[in-house]
Amino acid sequence: MSLPKRILRIALYFVVFILLYNIRYYYQYAKIGAAYNAKMACSCVFVSGRSLASVEKEDLYAIPFASQTVDRRKQTVTSTLFGVVSKTALYRPGLGCTLLNTVGAAELQRQTELVVLSKGAQELPDSTLPAAQGQALAKTLDWAFAEKDPSRPVLTRAVVVLHQGKVVAERYAPGINRNTPLLGWSMTKSVTNAMIGILVKDGKLVVDAPAPIDEWKDDKRKAIKLDNLLRMNSGLRFDENYGKVSAATKMLFKIPNAGQYALRFKARAEPGQEWYYSSGTSNILQEIIRRQFNSLNDYLAFPHQRLFDKLGMSTAVMEPDPAGNYVGSSFMFASARDWAKFGQLYLQDGAWNGEQILPRGWAAYSAKETPNSDGQYAAQFWIGYRKDGMPADLFYADGFEGQRVLIVPSKELVVVRLGCTGYNNFEDKRFFKEILGVF
Repeated sequence: MSLPKRILRIALYFVVFILLYNIRYYYQYAKIGAAYNAKMACSCVFVSGRSLASVEKEDLYAIPFASQTVDRRKQTVTSTLFGVVSKTALYRPGLGCTLLNTVGAAELQRQTELVVLSKGAQELPDSTLPAAQGQALAKTLDWAFAEKDPSRPVLTRAVVVLHQGKVVAERYAPGINRNTPLLGWSMTKSVTNAMIGILVKDGKLVVDAPAPIDEWKDDKRKAIKLDNLLRMNSGLRFDENYGKVSAATKMLFKIPNAGQYALRFKARAEPGQEWYYSSGTSNILQEIIRRQFNSLNDYLAFPHQRLFDKLGMSTAVMEPDPAGNYVGSSFMFASARDWAKFGQLYLQDGAWNGEQILPRGWAAYSAKETPNSDGQYAAQFWIGYRKDGMPADLFYADGFEGQRVLIVPSKELVVVRLGCTGYNNFEDKRFFKEILGVF
């Protein structure tokens, strides 16, 4: 065979290889996209009580070309992409929606008989501000809900402002009300922080001790402390990238057990040497929490009995993965008022109605800056607004698409903003600065 023909053949082999690789990659990406749509639509329809039409119009903007089908008898949503790839999520009362990844609907239904022991809502008291303050807050809320550019929607859905534990301002978008559970995305990480805090108070976990993970005891990961996981400076090699098939997208939308998947990643740095935002570490924390209980039912009931019911967060729903572990990085729904109660708990140093739910000093620990985070992060809470001229004791839960629970002890203030804001269309710093300026 002549040299030109050999070169041509090699080139053809290379082209075929690239094509096959790309087809395989985009097929995997399509499966994750369909899973994202199925999970989102299921939760928004069955947990939030919204219409599929509104969900497709507002929430599924990243993958708008899929089609979704709701089966209310089976309580499922199926998303189909290009007529080739389909994924289904199943709704279970009290547990929200879970993707049917390697686990069938019948098995999920048998998995638990969790009964959510809700004591019902505890209404937050209302208060009226002096006229000038009330008018200033109303003006800021007008701005927060205004849609100025149809090509850059803001979609603010709920705002609640608490001052001294009382609601002083509150507003909702059409179709949303004070009882509508809304997705907090990564604000769920802060709830995972609270679950860890309760177990620390119980004496079951120690922050400064090595993370109790048997799989790490024979390699250098045994040096990773619980504190490192809470602060995301564990040094684990996790890829937090949502624009491709990555560790993060696989963990949330493909893998049946998020925590066990994340804890398999090797170390790329010594604990404490570098900060890297990682949803994987939050799900490792949930795996640690799960291992403190003798049964799955006890674990699933834990946040309801020890946190949500204490605060009267009757709308709170944490959603588990197919293995039954809460997706502590990303999947919790609650109304704006219930998210505000969660913030108020930290404002009160973990005390509620005379009971110390979190350890004394846990709020201060959770708000303490993590070394090497460039002043951005604490322990499953953010602190970056401090660098923008806001109070030095401020900290906040932060979630995708503009979810925030801002906690400012020096001003006795909690501010909740929930929405579906893609592409950073909402000026969150301006919003919070204006509200802080009122008090």
